[in-house]
Amino acid sequence: MTIHQDRLGYLLHRYQLKQISWEEMQELFANINDGGNELVVQQFLGEKLDNTAVDSTPVPVDWEFMFRYVTQEEKTVESPGSIHFMKRTWWAAAAVIVLAGLTAIWLLTGRPASVPETVSADRTQTIIQPGRNGAMLTLSDGSTVLLDTIRNGVVALQGGSRAKVVNGILVYEKTGDEIAFNTMSTPKGRQYQLALPDGTKVWLNAASSIRFPTVFAGKDRSVHLSGEAYFEVAKNREMPFRVIARNNAEVEVLGTHFNVCAYDNETMINTTLLEGSVRMNPISTAANMADPGMVLKPGQQGRLSVTEKAPVQLMENVDTDKVMAWKNGLFNFEEASLQEIMKQLERWYDIEVVYEKNIPEIALTGKITRGVTLNKLLPALAKMGLHYKLEGRKLILLP
Repeated sequence: MTIHQDRLGYLLHRYQLKQISWEEMQELFANINDGGNELVVQQFLGEKLDNTAVDSTPVPVDWEFMFRYVTQEEKTVESPGSIHFMKRTWWAAAAVIVLAGLTAIWLLTGRPASVPETVSADRTQTIIQPGRNGAMLTLSDGSTVLLDTIRNGVVALQGGSRAKVVNGILVYEKTGDEIAFNTMSTPKGRQYQLALPDGTKVWLNAASSIRFPTVFAGKDRSVHLSGEAYFEVAKNREMPFRVIARNNAEVEVLGTHFNVCAYDNETMINTTLLEGSVRMNPISTAANMADPGMVLKPGQQGRLSVTEKAPVQLMENVDTDKVMAWKNGLFNFEEASLQEIMKQLERWYDIEVVYEKNIPEIALTGKITRGVTLNKLLPALAKMGLHYKLEGRKLILLP
């Protein structure tokens, strides 16, 4: 069941004014709780947020995570601008309506509602903001363009192409046949989107880089990746698309949607297929030149070790929501190891993680938007068993 944006706005506005009827409240609850309306909800709240002085960046809302905070305490969450419609015996509806109210009050009136102390930041600490859109573009002549603050406009003219930023996305347009090579890189705490000259769309995660020609010519379309990126490849059977990951693995496609994770500090290169078909091949060496690679189907993941002489491993029924969480603005920890989580936090918040001796092996599970500050994320992880102290941009893990 989906809801029109105007109707959603009407219901949220009625709730804010404390004029919502019981029937309207049930409708609002049902539609917010419907996963099919997530995009509409986020779009509406993001537009309301744009009209306030709070922030200019739409913040994704993770209803399940907020629900846990609303219901974890027996005490009532009170807000000057809220109204308590239901008792705790109606917990299912109450959770969603209260959390929707808390979010809507903050977005619609420009002031935060009261929340449990467990999610408030320590005012004595440095507030570590989440990552945002931004990247560095290196042109063929070695000159660089900082893309962080460019919303629209031409950034480079190079032989056979024009590079411009359109609504915060770097777009390449073919104007001739001369080929140059550019590199787009994101430091820690940044991510960016790119549209290649063939129409292929690329989402580049934090601490990543992609090198590509400004014009595709010849028998294939090849790009080089270090880090993590999600690709939606424009179809062209006459010119296959290839991703060279850390010079260790090659992913060959015709037209498909897939994610490649190939960070330099990881021992595995992972390719996860969402749509279409790809072949993952190891780059030929004396040790693996006989390895034919692996053809992936949607929902499968190919894994290649960069430290061991082993063929591509096939993983079935991969949790693609978890793999794609970064692109969708989420942290999705499902029985994730402490090391796995800390690597993500280091990249996104641009922090240093230090491990004290005798840190126990723990696995954490949870989901939260990547739009929160580190200071709000850490107390949530503490509730799952994490012990830590934060000193500036240094996160120290404790036994």
